[in-house]
Amino acid sequence: MDYTDFSIDSVMTGLELEIESSELFPDLGLLPIQPWLRELLDRGSHQVLLSEKARSEFIVVPILLAAQELSQGAVTIYSGQRLDVDPTRGLVGECDFILSATLP
Repeated sequence: MDYTDFSIDSVMTGLELEIESSELFPDLGLLPIQPWLRELLDRGSHQVLLSEKARSEFIVVPILLAAQELSQGAVTIYSGQRLDVDPTRGLVGECDFILSATLP
């Protein structure tokens, strides 16, 4: 089963997960949006109705690049990587994006 075939319900029951609420980044403050990001989002806003892939390319990627810039290179972005974790449980397929800490 591909990652896109999972739903929240199937993941919760099939992988025996529990939801625990907490603040992921409790000390995060608001930052101004960089002009280049605003411009890219405005330019791509007409394209996002086309498909999920278009939304990914015209909305998600610019935001991820801005996050990478704000982290001063501490975040690496991988796009379209195959991530076959556990084929017996259906955890196989291509991920849209994986974010990781950049290794020194």
